[in-house]
Amino acid sequence: MKDRLRTEFVVLALLLQCSSVKAASNFQQSVRTQLSGVWVGFAVEGKGENPDRGPVNVELTITPEVIQGRELRGDKVIDHGEGSYQIDPAVIPPLLDATRNGARRESWLGIFSLEGDTLKWCVGRRQRPSEFETKKGAFLLILKRQKP
Repeated sequence: MKDRLRTEFVVLALLLQCSSVKAASNFQQSVRTQLSGVWVGFAVEGKGENPDRGPVNVELTITPEVIQGRELRGDKVIDHGEGSYQIDPAVIPPLLDATRNGARRESWLGIFSLEGDTLKWCVGRRQRPSEFETKKGAFLLILKRQKP
C-alpha cells in the first residue's frame, strides 16, 4: 500500500511539473506574440519625459523568433542587423536580451515594459539596467507599435 501511494505521488508530482513547464512555455510564447510587430520611436533622454523625441530614431521589427534594428536618419536608413532574443517575462521587470547574428556578434542586456501599443526597452552592453532610464552604459527606447 505504501509503495502504491508513493508511486502515485511521484506520478502526480511529475504531471504537475510537466504541466507547469508547459504553462511557462505557453506564457513565454504568448509574450513573444505580443511583442511581434514593427515598432518605431526614439532612444530617449533621462526617464523618457519626452517620449516623442530623442537623439536616435529607431525602428525594431520583432517576430516570435528574431529581432531586427534599423536607425532612421531622415531619408537614410542604417541597418543594425538581425539577431535572436531571449525573454523572461516571469520576473519584475521582465527581461529582454538580444544578440546580433553574423561576424560581429554583439549582445544587449535589457528590461522591458509592454503597455498597449507602447514598448519600453532599456538596454546596456555590459550590465543589465535596473530601471527605465538613459544613463551611463544604458539607453532607453520608447517605441510605438505601427499599424499593419
